[in-house]
Amino acid sequence: MPPATPKRRNAEKTQQAILDAARQTFFEKGYDAAGTREMADRANVNVALINRYFGSKEGLFKKAILPELNIEFLLAGDMADFGQRVANMFAAKTGEKEFDPLVALLRASTSKEAIPLLRQTVEDQIIKPLALRLNGNTAHERASLIVTQLAGYDLLNRVVDVQTTSTGGTEDMVRLLGKTLQDLVDRV
Repeated sequence: MPPATPKRRNAEKTQQAILDAARQTFFEKGYDAAGTREMADRANVNVALINRYFGSKEGLFKKAILPELNIEFLLAGDMADFGQRVANMFAAKTGEKEFDPLVALLRASTSKEAIPLLRQTVEDQIIKPLALRLNGNTAHERASLIVTQLAGYDLLNRVVDVQTTSTGGTEDMVRLLGKTLQDLVDRV
């Protein structure tokens, strides 16, 4: 009987499985509560492979979460209807269990270790690109306020589960949020 052939590992597939597991774990638990053993179990790999491929939990966070934090999808349309378009997108989001980078960011924002990483990423990948699409001397400040409002809305609505709609329903909230966002876009 010939000797058993060792199972060949596919490094690319293994790394992707770890990244997928990490995204879901960071999304569900935040940075501090997310453990590398749990991520390895979800990916069905040895925990040592996390260090081999990503160096550390921080390195894995940098690869799994930070590249996902961008607003290209929000900037794809005309800025004349940015407020309403974005308000509709955010109102359509629910407390779903599928990965969402903004919720992962919100849950990681309580970690002293993750905050410096988040601060730089939010500035470079979210606020600066939005500010480039705004006119006027206060574009950066207005972009920061837009991001703050959207993060606050998501935090209350999907993480804390506070009802953000009034007795008038979702339409009133979407209209008000859209108007507030558009006012920040249009102000020069």
